[in-house]
Amino acid sequence: MLYVKCGGQSFEFERKVLAKHCQLCKGPPAIVSLSTQKLKLCQSCFERILEKRVLEGVKTFKMFKKHHRIGLCLSGGKDSASLAHLLKKIFPDTQFLGIYIDLGIGYYSDQARRAVEAICERLSIPLYVYDLREKDGISVDDFLFTNFRDKICSVCGTIKRHLFSKVARELGLNVLATGHHLDDLVSTYLQLFLAGDFESIKRLAPYSPPLFEGQAVKVKPLYQIPEIELYYYAVLNDLPLESCGCPHGEITPIKRTKNLLEELSKENRNIKFQLLSVFLNKFIPLLRENQKEDSGFLPCLKCGEPTVSPNRICGFCRRKELVERIEERKLELTPEEWDTIPAEEKANNWVIFDLRDKDSFEKGALTGARNLPIESLDNFERYLKVFKSYRNKNILLYCYTGRLSYRMTLFLCKHGFRAFNLRNPEKVLSN
Repeated sequence: MLYVKCGGQSFEFERKVLAKHCQLCKGPPAIVSLSTQKLKLCQSCFERILEKRVLEGVKTFKMFKKHHRIGLCLSGGKDSASLAHLLKKIFPDTQFLGIYIDLGIGYYSDQARRAVEAICERLSIPLYVYDLREKDGISVDDFLFTNFRDKICSVCGTIKRHLFSKVARELGLNVLATGHHLDDLVSTYLQLFLAGDFESIKRLAPYSPPLFEGQAVKVKPLYQIPEIELYYYAVLNDLPLESCGCPHGEITPIKRTKNLLEELSKENRNIKFQLLSVFLNKFIPLLRENQKEDSGFLPCLKCGEPTVSPNRICGFCRRKELVERIEERKLELTPEEWDTIPAEEKANNWVIFDLRDKDSFEKGALTGARNLPIESLDNFERYLKVFKSYRNKNILLYCYTGRLSYRMTLFLCKHGFRAFNLRNPEKVLSN
């Protein structure tokens, strides 16, 4: 199975026999190998090791108690799906609630939502969905029309942190559990350390107490599990996952740090665990020796959630206001809207690209369309030179279903083009 993350990182796992017998139980064939040890294991032994790490982490940090109501922050990806599956298996009598934030990302959020619904149904976990467009009138895609257009991942993180915390408070949850794993935690520690942001390091731990009265405790039960092993776990258990990475996936500084850690791991398999131990057991306790009791957090004047902003308007509310000031936030045209544009305007101000293969293009295309066959959802940069001469034009894109052309639309908008996706292109192409 091939799994593609945001930013293009991919994982692949094939179920095949690695050794005649598991090296732990000496029984069934080994089909998976631990990333930090030269151990080839059967599925049962592999899963027991992951379960042991989760149970150990929960007990060490006293993350939650049996009577607590725990919100699971779900995204549709491998990490949160594995989180739900592991916690439900280890703590079958604990009350869990799945939470999904629908960010309104075209051709992606719906797919991720279906994966979340499937995992919750499979595990008999109730699900609460917060629809950003429905509740707040905005979507993550809208930020392409702001100065955050090349920092969408940052905006997305701000929105999700805010809304998960808000939902947990409104639903009376005691604890919020996220799918952050070993790679996430260590790479973030390193990035913050290099930036000199020791205050954030102090607050980033597997167990984070409330910053403000009424907030839920935030926990990371997977903090001792490497990312690749969570992927193996998800595949071995056939967990429902969204089938592609977010179209806004960026190569952020954190992702670059993760790549650096992967290179270091080739020389030292345990480098991630060693760094985790240094930060959790030595560096963070040292930082907390002089920690002030006053956290500096005050309620946002607009939404009531905690903020350290001097003007007491939290990051979410500031970003929401920014988008609301933009009247036109259109990224797609329906066939009906396209038909209302005068032919003269289409000829003078528009350029059309058909992203389907040549055979499909020749069988029928929009009048005036140019064929630009694109087979992959990545490496869009190589096509930029094709569009350079059309920077002053409106660009209409379409493909078979709209999914690929929408991604290209987002990509071009990030680079300052006026691009639009044709929604439901089959309505036009079938005529």
